[in-house]
Amino acid sequence: ANHQRTFRDLIDSDKFRGGVRVPAVIDELSTKEILTMQFVQGVPIDETASLSQDVRNSIASRLLRLTVHELFVWHHVQSDPNWSNFLYDDSSDELSLLDFGASRTYPDSFMQDYLGLVWACANADREGILSTSRNLGFLCGRECRAMTEAHVSMALVMGEPFLKNEPYDFEKSNYQNRLAEHASTFTRERLMPPPTEVYTLHRKLFGTINACVKIGAKIPCRHELESVVLAASSKI
Repeated sequence: ANHQRTFRDLIDSDKFRGGVRVPAVIDELSTKEILTMQFVQGVPIDETASLSQDVRNSIASRLLRLTVHELFVWHHVQSDPNWSNFLYDDSSDELSLLDFGASRTYPDSFMQDYLGLVWACANADREGILSTSRNLGFLCGRECRAMTEAHVSMALVMGEPFLKNEPYDFEKSNYQNRLAEHASTFTRERLMPPPTEVYTLHRKLFGTINACVKIGAKIPCRHELESVVLAASSKI
């Protein structure tokens, strides 16, 4: 219940209302074991693939903006991007968020470093990817060339939607298959596991991208990430 209230407050404060909502908790009907909340209409976002391109693009844009804010503005993340945790109501054009049991808060310093990695990916900056990956603990610096190249290649695919200001066609990107190409190299050559925080952060980011692929979105992505990078730079 507390996580749900937190997200409701964060979304209200960032003026997401009208497009994204969090159902209110009904305290008088809730206990320590039972959470009762406002009923919302809608279907899981994976069932919106038959809607018009404009509607699907609007849903994807909201998901992307929400993810960027969770990761890089609020540092408070609902880390289970299951499609059924997002319900879209076509009649009201609202996206409702559900199930905040997997929410986590991350240290500001760690998230600044993670933003640096994602921004390096978004700019296809190979040296930046390697240096930030070492700072975060993805790499130790003793990896073989095959492992280093696989890591950079995956990072470049991850950043591809954010590389340009023009709409990115997720449906034609072959995104998941291109990431999977390097899985065997990681299994065989990785010398150290990534930081535990990264598992949930990557799951959130990739979950949003996979949702965009699933519904066939064609949206510009760079401006959302660029805005938080500029805001972060202005505070330094």
